[in-house]
This record gives sequence, structure tokens and C-alpha cells, in this order.
Amino acid sequence: MAQELAFAPPRAEEMTEVAVGLGSAGVTGLTEGIIIKFAPGLGALEPVFTWGTLLGVPLGGVAGALFTRGMIANVFKGIAAGGAAILGYSLPALVTPYLPAGARVGGTRIGGGQGVKLLPAGVLNAPQMAQQQARVGIEF
Repeated sequence: MAQELAFAPPRAEEMTEVAVGLGSAGVTGLTEGIIIKFAPGLGALEPVFTWGTLLGVPLGGVAGALFTRGMIANVFKGIAAGGAAILGYSLPALVTPYLPAGARVGGTRIGGGQGVKLLPAGVLNAPQMAQQQARVGIEF
């Protein structure tokens, strides 16, 4: 069965669907990030909160999106998307301690050569580095 491809301005329902999905994804990511950030302070409950949040939120969002219809399904799709994004961002750092010692890359940098500037690890340093390297001038 062939599908048609058409470009048209979005209808109000489509814009509402996208806005609700993005809003719920943003709130989910913010809430899940806060839970994961404060989980190390919980001591023995840290793995429960960290892994439970990382796995439970996307699964709950997918289940809600599959078993509901309408606007609430769009909210659950956003929850699933936000949860999956946080899971994808956090997973490498959470799995590294469980890898065998030979599989880890020590403190070495991969892919850097002469003349290549590498940013420090983590997203938090990117804005500061970009700000330091920016050359802005206004001339009248």
C-alpha cells in the first residue's frame, strides 16, 4: 500500500499534539534529572532510585501511550521520549563501573590529534568553553 507525502501547514490539533508532547518530555527530563542528581545522597537506596527511575519512567510512558487515546496518549509519548533521552544520556556513565578493567578507556582521549581541541568530558563545560573561545565585536 503506497503512502502519500504532502507538505501542508499544520492544523491546530497537530500543533497541540507536538506542544503537549514536548512539554511533557521537558518536564519529565527535568524531574528525572533532579531525582538522579540527588540519588547519591540517599546512600543504600541510590541504585534503586537511579535504575528504577531510568528504567521505570520510559516503560511507564510507553505503557501509557499504548493503552490510552487522545491528548493523554500524547502526554505519555512525551514522558516516554523524555525518559528515553535521560536513559540514553546517563547509561554510559552508569554501565562503566560494571565493565571489565580491560574494556575501559582510562584517561586517554580518542580521536584527538595535532591541532584538534577537545572539550572536557560532560555537557556542563561546553557553554563555558564556547564562551571563552567566542570573539564578538561590535563596531560602529
